[in-house]
Amino acid sequence: MVKQLTVSTALGQLTVSSLTLGELRQLNSLFPDAPNATAGGVASLLNYLPVIFGAIRKVHQDLTLEQLEKSLTFDDFNALFSAMLEVSGLKKASAGEPIPVPV
Repeated sequence: MVKQLTVSTALGQLTVSSLTLGELRQLNSLFPDAPNATAGGVASLLNYLPVIFGAIRKVHQDLTLEQLEKSLTFDDFNALFSAMLEVSGLKKASAGEPIPVPV
């Protein structure tokens, strides 16, 4: 069963679905191996966009990667990334963090 969360963004309500094993492998390959390895700043965050897009595209099949890139704010990106991790069982909501609306 695919789990989903809906997040309010600049594009409107977007639903994020849980990741498949293949998508988890893709996401895992983006994390540095060394625990103290430094990421490449904001540019490195954009590496996660295809994985987020895949999680969104399961519900919003008419959405393009270009539309997503041109419309999302950094806050939207963060909310969608957090929702994707949470719905995939990789993160629990922190105290004070907005909880996306379950679908």
